Amino acid sequence: MNMKKTLLALALICSATYASAQYNYTETGTNGNTIVQGPFNADPGIQTGDSKKTTATKMMAVHKVGVWKYWHDNGTLTCEEHYNSFGTRIGIWKTWNNAGVVLTEVNYTTGHAIYYYENGTKAEEGDMNANNQQIGAWKGWHSNGTLNYTGTFDANGNKTGVWKFYDERGNSIGTENH
Repeated sequence: MNMKKTLLALALICSATYASAQYNYTETGTNGNTIVQGPFNADPGIQTGDSKKTTATKMMAVHKVGVWKYWHDNGTLTCEEHYNSFGTRIGIWKTWNNAGVVLTEVNYTTGHAIYYYENGTKAEEGDMNANNQQIGAWKGWHSNGTLNYTGTFDANGNKTGVWKFYDERGNSIGTENH
C-alpha cells in the first residue's frame, strides 16, 4: 500500500516537472494570425539579437513535443503533428489545403497512410516504414474515385510482384511484373 502511494507521488512529481519544463512556442504571420503553435521540451533560450548560427545551435538542443499546429494565411489549419516526450513522431499527422480539405493522413504509430486529391477523394492508401517508404499492399484511385492501381512494395520501398492498372471507368488496362 505504501509502495503504491510512493509510486503515485513520484509519477505526479515527474509529470509536473515535465509539464513545467515545456516551452510553448507561437509564431504569428504578417497579418497577425497565428501560423505556428506548439511546445518544445525546454526553453531554447533564444535572445533578441542572436545570430542565425546561434539561434540554430540553441534550437538543436531542444525538440518538439505534444501537438504542433500550422495555419494557412487565411486562418485555416494546414498541418497538425504529434510528438512524444522524446520528440519522436507519433499518432496521426494531417494536412489540409486552403479550403480545409484533408490532403494527407499519416499514422506514425501504425505506419498507415492515406493521401487525398484536392477535391477530397482518396488518391492512395497503404503502409509506410520508419524511413517514410511505401511498404506492403497499396491501392490508388483516380480523382473520380475509381480504382487506378493495386500493387505491393517490399520492405525497402521497391515495387514487387504483380501490379494491376485500371482506367477511369474501372476497366483493366494492364499489369506489370516486378
